[in-house]
Amino acid sequence: MDADVTVPAGTKLFLLAGEWFCEPTVLARRDEVVIVVAIHPGAISGQVWVTGHVCRRQDPPECGTGACFEHHVLASAIRLNLAGQR
Repeated sequence: MDADVTVPAGTKLFLLAGEWFCEPTVLARRDEVVIVVAIHPGAISGQVWVTGHVCRRQDPPECGTGACFEHHVLASAIRLNLAGQR
């Protein structure tokens, strides 16, 4: 699963605990809903770098930043979301 994943900005992803990394080698222990800002190309070991928002998404975002979620996410989790399986 090292192929690039294309996700339009504004897409909502429901990520389960264990599908994203809160630190480089530590899987998260909580579910998270992320509004995608960008999926950065070049999956490595089945992971992609995701920037997005977990704050209540408004325009401008409630957090006042370009992205309040910046973490590695399993590409397989993103594919499940895109396939409508979440």
